Amino acid sequence: MPRDTRSPQEILDHVITSRVALTSVVYGLSEAQLTTSGVVGRWSVKDLLAHLGKWEEVCLTELQKHLRGEEPGGDYRDALAYNDQWEAELQALTLLESIAAFETSHARLLCFLAALKEEQWDGYVRAWVRGSTWHHFEEHGAEIRAWRDQL
Repeated sequence: MPRDTRSPQEILDHVITSRVALTSVVYGLSEAQLTTSGVVGRWSVKDLLAHLGKWEEVCLTELQKHLRGEEPGGDYRDALAYNDQWEAELQALTLLESIAAFETSHARLLCFLAALKEEQWDGYVRAWVRGSTWHHFEEHGAEIRAWRDQL
């Protein structure tokens, strides 16, 4: 993947735009639709929201560690293994808990990123932001959209 040379503000704008697109796909679904499994594998939209929130939470933690010069909390290159590890915990959340995790983790991460100085936006930060925000939002937004189109 080519190096992302955009300014931090351009990256934040992309995060915000992709997040709005994701939430617009979710908007208007009933509680029953939000909790119906099978949107992506066994996962419901509710599960996907919790999953996205979890990855943004991990992103925030890892970026804070990185900027303090600490070692990462894990080897996250095998994201599927972490998804499997967290699946039961995230699926056990109620709809309201999933929405809260989705919204809260995003707000915390976005505030953190907005406060970074330009020189802090190194390759590590950019890679985590890409994988945990807009790329992730676009991936699951497309899956939810495809599922909605079948309703």
